[in-house]
Amino acid sequence: MIFGVSMADTPQTATVTAREIANALQLNEAQYLKIRLLEQGRMKEVKEPQADVAAINKKYTAALLEVLSAEQKVAFQAFAKANPSMQIAQLQ
Repeated sequence: MIFGVSMADTPQTATVTAREIANALQLNEAQYLKIRLLEQGRMKEVKEPQADVAAINKKYTAALLEVLSAEQKVAFQAFAKANPSMQIAQLQ
């Protein structure tokens, strides 16, 4: 199940979220930049009228997982579970 969305759609919030993920998962700079762009896009999509938040989060999570190594994917699942109020799509 995928859930957990913020309506705060500022680029700064996307940057903060991406940096927190990067720090927790020990991402390299290229991975961080990709995730920051993904988060900015997700926030923009979520604010659209008639947004299908579940579909947006599913797409975001799939794209985010493609950026990560196998070890980072495991770490992301633990991170998302430990941070349910984070402004990221979360896996359970």
